[in-house]
Amino acid sequence: MQILPLFSKHKVVHFHKTDACLANNGISLDLQRLKCRVNFQALKFTPQIEALGNKLVHLLRDKGPFMALHLRYEMDMLAFSGCTQGCTAEEVKELKRTRYAFPWWREKEIVYEERRSQGLCPLTPEETSLVLQALGFDKDTQIYIASGEIYGSERRLATWRAAFPWIVS
Repeated sequence: MQILPLFSKHKVVHFHKTDACLANNGISLDLQRLKCRVNFQALKFTPQIEALGNKLVHLLRDKGPFMALHLRYEMDMLAFSGCTQGCTAEEVKELKRTRYAFPWWREKEIVYEERRSQGLCPLTPEETSLVLQALGFDKDTQIYIASGEIYGSERRLATWRAAFPWIVS
């Protein structure tokens, strides 16, 4: 009964620590799958947000071809996964410190090369640029980065911006 009055007042619920559904957290796989399914089924947009989303897509289409892309290349994702391809030595140390700062992340010592060879690392921004070029995307395609700050920021996006100048984050 404590949540209902708050939900009635604010019309929103924040699910805390549900972003890593199949994760490095010690919860059984069956429970993690259930958590993902429940969160997905519970996700509903208000009519106002849905209308705003439709308006945004219409505006984007009027400007020409576009894509929204979530790279999964934020600091927390890289720290969690141990993926450090293209990172500087200082960035690798920072990611490891971050991994140790979260006690509920089980794995602390991660062999990056093993993860990468198993396909468990996201593509780097540079690799993503190569894939988009290989798929034939035109350099004038508008690319909207639908994620948090890209780890390594402009240094990591330089190659991508050279190939696709219409990147917006």
